[in-house]
Amino acid sequence: MQHPSTLDREIALWTPQREQRIALEDVLTASRPVDHFAYFRRRKHAQAAASALDAAGFKVETSCRGLKVALQATRDQALGDDEVAAFLAEVIAIVEDARGEYDGFGAHTA
Repeated sequence: MQHPSTLDREIALWTPQREQRIALEDVLTASRPVDHFAYFRRRKHAQAAASALDAAGFKVETSCRGLKVALQATRDQALGDDEVAAFLAEVIAIVEDARGEYDGFGAHTA
């Protein structure tokens, strides 16, 4: 049995989040800061991802969390389905190319 990809999993998780946001009258087309979270076993891998994300227009912070390096990348985005799919594909590819584990995203309501 094949496991779903990180991108497939995150898009599936977006569906109930979108419904909750709609119920809260969030304006999904409004741009707002969207935070992405990832973890890396090695600092050099986190730094490689941070450099790529910075080049893509994200504000990036890293910190040590136990034996892992935590990364938070933030960029203003709308939360329409196409935008969510696009930014997830972009960020997950960068994180996984740098041997990291994507841990999801969050954003305030607009």
